[in-house]
Order: sequence, then C-alpha cells, then structure tokens
Amino acid sequence: MFRSARITRIALAVAACVGCASPSFAQGSLVLPPCSLGDTDWRLDPVFQASRHPSQHGHRVGELRCKTVDAGTWTVAGQLVHVLRAKIFEVTGSGGDGIQQSVNLFVVSRGADGAGPVIGRTLEPYDVSRDEPKYFSRIVETRHGAILQLDRRVSRAYLVAGDELRRIDTHAFLSAPRIAPPAGWVPGPVRNVDLDRMKGYISLFRDGADDPARPGSASDEGRAIEFDLALEGDRFVTTGSRVVEAHFAQDTEEWTGFVEDSEEQRRAGRRLPAGTEPCDLSAWSADTDSAGMNLRAAPNAQARVVGRIPAPWKATDRNGDTGETYRSQFKVIGYRNGWFLVRDITAPGVAYGERYPRNLPQAPRGQGWVSARLVGAALANGSLPAGRLHQAPNDYSAHANVTLQDSPIGTGDPVQRLHACSGAWGLVEIGGHRGWWRGICANQVTNCS
Repeated sequence: MFRSARITRIALAVAACVGCASPSFAQGSLVLPPCSLGDTDWRLDPVFQASRHPSQHGHRVGELRCKTVDAGTWTVAGQLVHVLRAKIFEVTGSGGDGIQQSVNLFVVSRGADGAGPVIGRTLEPYDVSRDEPKYFSRIVETRHGAILQLDRRVSRAYLVAGDELRRIDTHAFLSAPRIAPPAGWVPGPVRNVDLDRMKGYISLFRDGADDPARPGSASDEGRAIEFDLALEGDRFVTTGSRVVEAHFAQDTEEWTGFVEDSEEQRRAGRRLPAGTEPCDLSAWSADTDSAGMNLRAAPNAQARVVGRIPAPWKATDRNGDTGETYRSQFKVIGYRNGWFLVRDITAPGVAYGERYPRNLPQAPRGQGWVSARLVGAALANGSLPAGRLHQAPNDYSAHANVTLQDSPIGTGDPVQRLHACSGAWGLVEIGGHRGWWRGICANQVTNCS
C-alpha cells in the first residue's frame, strides 16, 4: 500500500494543502521539525568536499550545523516515512546562522515527525547564490518500489528499501547509445522525470537557433523526446522513445507560465514594426566615430538617418580622480536582420549622475534602428548558472560551459558581440563562444547584478 499522507512546506499556503493534516503555527510561520547531523563528520563527505570552491581547498572548516527548510511525510507499505531537508552552515562566532555551505542535507526517517529511527542521511549539491535546485522532494511508488525523488530535474534519487537508502541515477537513460534526435533538432539536458508514469523527457530546439543569420525565439516552445523508463540496477534505462509536443515535458504550472510569457511576447510584437522580434534589454553604443552612431528609420544601411547617438565622452577629472569614459546607452525593444530597434537613449554618463556638457551633441528622442555590429553590453543576472551559454533562448536547451580568464562567465562580464535578442535573452559572443544568455544590461559602473 502506498499513498501520500501529509506534506508540509514553508512555501505552501494552508489553503493549497488539500487533504493535509493541520500544520502547527508559531508567529505566523509553519513550525518545522529540528534537524540532526547525526554522528557523521560531514566535512569529510565527498559531496561536501566537491562542493567547496577551489580557493577554499586547504582551509579548515569549523563546526557545522543544520537548519530545516522543509519536510514531508508519506505512507510506504503501511508505515510513515518522513523526509526532511536542511541547509548547512559553518558556525561562526558572530551569531546568526553562520556561513551557508553549498550542500543540502536530506534526512529520511520513520514516523510522522521524523522522531523515529533514521533510515539514512545524505548531502546533495546546492548553489547558494542562485538558491538552486529548489528541491521539491517526494516519495513515489513505482513498480520498482518506493523512490525518493529530490526533484524531477535532479539526477540522484533514492530507492527506499527496508531500512536503507539505495542511490539511483534517474537521468542515466540519456546516455543510451541508440537514442538520436530527429534531423534539424538539438537535444537538451533532462527536463523532467515523471515517476508516476515512469517517463523521462528532454527538450528539442531547432538547429541553428544560435546562428545570427536565423536566431531562435524565446516564444518557441520547441519539441521533446519522451522516454519509457525502467530501473536496471542503480540506473534508469529506456525501453522506448518518441518525439512529442513540448507541453508533454512540462507540468501544468510550468506550461502555464510559458504560455503567459509567450502571449506577452506576442503583445509586445504587435506594438513593433512587422517582422520585428520583441526584446527587453539594455545596451550601449560601441561606435567610436566622433560624429556619433547613426540612428536610422528602418533596419538597413540605406535607410534615412533620424538622429545621431552621441560618441563616447570622458568625464572631467574630479577630486584627484581620473575621469571615466562613458558611452551612450539605450533600451533595446526589438531585433530584425542584424539591427536593433532602440529607444530611451541617454547621453554618456547621464545615467550615472555625470554632467554631460550641453554644448556637445545630445541624445536623440524617440526610437530608431542601430546596427548590431556597433552595440555593446554586459551579462546581467538572469538566474542562470555561471559559465553557461544556451543553444536556444530557453533554460532547457543544450548549453556549453564557457570560461573567461579561467573563470566561468557571469554577471558583469562584457560581451564581445551582441548578435541578436529575444525577450530578455541575448545571443552573445564571449570567451570565444556564441550562445544565448538571459539578462543583458548596459550598466557601465557596476556588475549588472
């Protein structure tokens, strides 16, 4: 027998907890059970060691403590099984929680409140800066037994077998040698593992979506490959696959969000000239011509010049400091065939409180087209993992890991070229690679965070 008995999460409203036991409250918050590290010195755990930044290697880690962030209880074979997730901190003498570590602790035990015997504890990698993975854990009954799924996009899961946890790789099916995407499509990483139906999914996006000559669109849902799954040893293998529409790979909330975003993209497109891809980012003029940057009435080099965007300007030295050189910047609202449609143009330094001289050419009003060859920008914080450029403007497309001066590319890094855009995504060239990054900014004095 298997059924979901009770789930308690910080993020869940009581009204959404249909059929759940009544949670306890303290000062308006859900009361969560305390966590315990047990007798293990987790500082020696391989996952903990691998989670540490190279610069931390060789530095001693102090005492660790845990703090529960969510918990849930399920009935497995007539017995209650409790799953608790906690964040890990290094204790400091300054009070508070301490220094958060790049791992989460999962504790699986018997009983409704976790007070019974512990079945197992495990550490899992966690990106503190992005609060990822979100880890929506649950226990699901399958024909192979009860499986603890940490999250449908996380590869490591656990078979709850008696009084032990057995680690399994739910994403191993992707390495099946006979699986090949259809011609003209590029597969991404695992998007979803649906244990209720024993199906796995990866997204497919059009080949060439990262080509400036025919860039992809953030409103393109792509397609997906659906895999039939089975547990073989400690790995999920596939027993069959097929191409399906993209919505099969998504849950209802995710699909609804995509549809809403796509509709907003279409509404934005209706306000732009025909054939223009809507964009929402900022950039600066990289044109060094002293006469300024041409702002044209249409996206071609023969179109009428409707204004000139001021050339770079060096601010006056003040208080013994060398004055900075600033560039004009603008909002990019559209893209078409190698040209950006821009508006809200500001003269160099104005956005940072500098006194741009009145006797110099001023920023034109209104909107117009500028050549993508003459536009610069920097990577903004788009909630993407550092170092990752995507093949299409979608989180679930294939990606390449890119470094710049031995560090992963990330927020604040200037791009070598901004080729195209779609929504909040920019098709950039940086670190010798080309790909899509979500979040492009024109901030010339901070790191665009």
